[in-house]
Amino acid sequence: MHPGKIYAARLDQLRQQILDARGSLQLLSVIRLVCFVGMLVCAWQYIAKNFPPIWLLPLGALLAVFIVALARYQKVKDHLQLLQTLEALNEKEQHLLATNESQFDGGNDWVDEQHPFSSDLDVFGPASLFQHMNRTGTLMGRQQLADTLQRPPQDAAVIKARQEAIRELAPKVEFRQLFSAHATLAGEKPGDRAALQTWLALPITFLEKKWLRVISWVSPACLIACIFIYAYTQLYMPATIFLIINWIILGKYAKGMKEQHMHLTSKEPILRKFAQLLHMVKAEPFGTAALLQDQQAEAKVADVALNRLARISNALDQNINLIISVFLNSFLLYSIHCIFSLEKWKVQYRDKVTGWLQVIARMEALNSLAAFAFNHPANIYPELNKEPGLAATALGHPLIPAAECVVNDITVGRPQHFLIITGSNMSGKSTFLRSVGSNLLLAMCGAPVCAAAFSFTPLHIMTSMRIRDSIARHTSYFQAELLRLQQIVKALQRGEQVFILLDEILKGTNSADKLTGSRQLITHLLEYNCLGMIATHDLELGQMEQSYPQSIRNFCFESTIQDNHLFFDYRIRQGVAHNKNATFLMQQMGII
Repeated sequence: MHPGKIYAARLDQLRQQILDARGSLQLLSVIRLVCFVGMLVCAWQYIAKNFPPIWLLPLGALLAVFIVALARYQKVKDHLQLLQTLEALNEKEQHLLATNESQFDGGNDWVDEQHPFSSDLDVFGPASLFQHMNRTGTLMGRQQLADTLQRPPQDAAVIKARQEAIRELAPKVEFRQLFSAHATLAGEKPGDRAALQTWLALPITFLEKKWLRVISWVSPACLIACIFIYAYTQLYMPATIFLIINWIILGKYAKGMKEQHMHLTSKEPILRKFAQLLHMVKAEPFGTAALLQDQQAEAKVADVALNRLARISNALDQNINLIISVFLNSFLLYSIHCIFSLEKWKVQYRDKVTGWLQVIARMEALNSLAAFAFNHPANIYPELNKEPGLAATALGHPLIPAAECVVNDITVGRPQHFLIITGSNMSGKSTFLRSVGSNLLLAMCGAPVCAAAFSFTPLHIMTSMRIRDSIARHTSYFQAELLRLQQIVKALQRGEQVFILLDEILKGTNSADKLTGSRQLITHLLEYNCLGMIATHDLELGQMEQSYPQSIRNFCFESTIQDNHLFFDYRIRQGVAHNKNATFLMQQMGII
């Protein structure tokens, strides 16, 4: 079934479930109101009729029903929130497929013109790869997806493992959407993980004090015994002594307890959500994908452990309650016992927490890539080559709708290592370069690509396509372009295998100097272990194929003028472009 029909069916189902949930909430509200009024009537009758025990029976029954209805109300309310989150997710999916406009977060904070390729290939920002595939709900998942796109894997085994995982996750729509919804509802804030990590890094100070562990039980026990003694003998001094001892202990360790509480305060909800996400990973029946099985193994005991930490954290949060803070601390050393429980947990699990959180982050990134794969069922999973090279049949840009996408075949590295692509303005050169770069990036991330066939070798992508000057950095356009080219050459000098995409380089100088510089740059690049493509208006660069027939191949995009109209077919051809259109376009627009 087409993804759009699946989302539409899920929306219909979710909207009905939302109506049912709202109806249940209304019914439970009525039940609670009736029970409350009934309890008031019973209490009034109990008092007005001189306390007959018979009224305690309906009062207790109504109270029990009220408590059950209250608990059920909260459960249905939480479920309604989940359903509404899923509804919003499916509405965004449906809108994306219908309009090709993504309403998901675009990762604008990672837009970086200094990055080797992300700005040129529209990896972040509006209408970007990140915005089309991002289904993360936590900050760590969002960061993991961004890291994957900024620094895609170079190891073939890692890429194949990702392909297997994405291939298996893609059709699991219900699991993926539930995972995304629960991650969103976790409501992770920027300081949450940092506070947890800070708490984990704190030294174990309470458990080491064995005398404190003994007295934390002995002193409350003696105090309670002394209270019973007081009840029979009216001797209050023994109880007072032990009460003072408890206060001294609480005062002595108040600072240490406050420090621990400061890092874990109000963390129960997010810890429970993290536990729920890890339980989903553990419980989902995945197939043979090794990467998913590794995540399940990592999450084996994580959900139980994090739920336990959430309970302890919640217990410690109860210190905010005056009754807990004053009475339970005074009589039972409540906070001391909470801190002991926290440190016991820390000793047992603190070395595993980072791995558990990484499971969530990695699953969110894989989930996002799988959603992108599911939304593009015509895309194919590429093959990996041992020898450096890239070959594609019917290659198109991954973000252009199929009905509008013009596809082309391309081969780089078999044997020609560098392609010089000439063509007139708006003929499709730049889009083609971005199509190649974007698909290569997707391939290294383990995602399917927009092509009928695609084989590649993992390579470091480096581009120079949208260079801008910078007043803040006191950098002119030409200097910025030279710095980017220098960055590429330095990477080659370090021995990195690089796939280079250049679009109309050295525009900041005169035409003669530009041609000479471009020739020398290409000649220099051929000395290194790299593959590349350069789009240019300098038709003279096409002559380099004659000098380096085993390394350079010419391709072009053409435009044609017929009946005073300009036509583009956006098809790549071998050879050097012949047609020009700049003067014609200026005349058509009334500029000249």
